[in-house]
Amino acid sequence: MKKIDARVRYTRRVLKDSFLLLLKEKPVNKITVKRVCELAEVNRATFYSHYNDCFDLLENIEKELLQAFKESLKMNNCFDVTALIDAIYQMVEQNQEACRVLVFQGASSSILMKMIDIAREETIAQWKEQFYKATDKEVEMLYTHLSHGLMNVVVGGYDKYSKEEVINFVNKIVKSSMELYQ
Repeated sequence: MKKIDARVRYTRRVLKDSFLLLLKEKPVNKITVKRVCELAEVNRATFYSHYNDCFDLLENIEKELLQAFKESLKMNNCFDVTALIDAIYQMVEQNQEACRVLVFQGASSSILMKMIDIAREETIAQWKEQFYKATDKEVEMLYTHLSHGLMNVVVGGYDKYSKEEVINFVNKIVKSSMELYQ
């Protein structure tokens, strides 16, 4: 893997930070490259050497966030809710500004669905082995229910519920689901 020069990393970071600051105030289609560059204190040529436009910058930020989410899910046991929630919270803490703007404030409406889809295939495969009383459709419905619920509890309650409260609640839900289908 090619190492990125410190100046390039710095430039990309200030462009992303400036863009996220503007995205708090207005939608991406109302943000201009000129305004991002003014806030980042870089010229437009520098911006265009890294990104095509503001939509490209947003897509890049989303890809990085989704990659961080994917990395946070690398676990052997999808029933280990404590490890899963710890990983999600750690990913949010490491990418706090992007998460706050794109996920918590809803600037990117599709990002939650993309996150849920990232874990779908592997989780469903593991669940089908464990939930031997459940049909394939029931396992898929259970995944949809639990994944959407977990993401909404984390997103809607990030500043409202403690991580421990979320872990305890989700553990109860998973336990009752396991009892139902095993």
